[in-house]
Amino acid sequence: MRVIFYTGKGGVGKSVIASATGLKLAEKGYETLLISSDPAHTIANLFETDVYHTPTRITEKFWALQVDPVREVKENYGVLQDYMLSLFRSEGLDEVLVYAIAALPVTTEFVALLKVVEFMESQTYAALVLDTVPSGDALKNIYLPTLLGSNAEKLIKLVAPFAQVAKVAEPIIGIPTPSKEVISEDIKVIALLRKLKKLILDQRITSLRIIATPEPFSIQNLKRTYLLARLYGINVDLAIMNKVIPEAVSDAYGTGWKHVQERALADAEATFQPLPIKKLRLFQTPIKGHALLSAVGDELFGAEDPAQVYFEGKPVKVKEEDGGLEIRVSLPSASTCKEVCEVERVGEDLSVVMSSDVGEVRNFIPLPRNAHTMKLNKAKLLDGELLISFIKE
Repeated sequence: MRVIFYTGKGGVGKSVIASATGLKLAEKGYETLLISSDPAHTIANLFETDVYHTPTRITEKFWALQVDPVREVKENYGVLQDYMLSLFRSEGLDEVLVYAIAALPVTTEFVALLKVVEFMESQTYAALVLDTVPSGDALKNIYLPTLLGSNAEKLIKLVAPFAQVAKVAEPIIGIPTPSKEVISEDIKVIALLRKLKKLILDQRITSLRIIATPEPFSIQNLKRTYLLARLYGINVDLAIMNKVIPEAVSDAYGTGWKHVQERALADAEATFQPLPIKKLRLFQTPIKGHALLSAVGDELFGAEDPAQVYFEGKPVKVKEEDGGLEIRVSLPSASTCKEVCEVERVGEDLSVVMSSDVGEVRNFIPLPRNAHTMKLNKAKLLDGELLISFIKE
């Protein structure tokens, strides 16, 4: 089973490249499902056919699914949302505002991530390709069980028998108390998130592929995404530079843009080395339909198998020392970071805040068991690595 995420800022061609990858995988014999969380329903436009909230056949071995977050929440997490609605109503909020706020915890990207677990467990497909935006905010959802603590499920189960007793106190405290059904749904979501975290961090199964156009702002966005992914321990196995102006273009207008792109490409190659980088030319016409999408897949992968893991790095290295432990997190783009602002324990993980020229980054690094009984000593950035040292109590 392979799970491939594509991410990048809007307009870089995620939907096109994800769709082309899915077609190529199907041509290679993989039963493939493309999952899109793009609210613009781009994949339906690309394939020139309706794509539904359930797997829609595109070719013999290729299927596509358009995530419908409203339907998903209603069918699978309706009990939780109803409770949230009643909670916000008790505060006297406007009804329209109530629905808007209640929808925030279950974003389209979050629902798409949960769908991965569903199809992984069904074992219907050999490859899942996600046309989504697994941004830092969306990916933080996989760390929710960590933030709640390893005993979260036990605690929820412990208070469950008192749910009905608490109902008596509702008129006094002025807010609705959760029912047994709500508590049961809480436990289900936490368990699902644990499975999701395990799946996404398995480098043999899951890869994140990052896409940018060869211009400075897009490359900067890519650096931040790469930094976030490495801190999370997610394997980034490939970078794709899309819309590269072909060598054959020689007019003054195109040549000017080629010079801009050449500088951006040089920056990307220096920043992401040794991560493989593929380049996809700027096509003369908008990409739509099987023929052009297949051409994109051929240009990107040729005779290669898109399911292969192009690169597998070790984001976290652990070295035992006398009287302590050293953890090294490889961050090739950490050269853009000015300092480590804050490091603290959060459950069984380490929360790290870093200040960089692309904004403040806060993420979590899983700690090895032998660090649990040690004291955090210091953290610093050195030669593209984040060094964290622990000493014995």
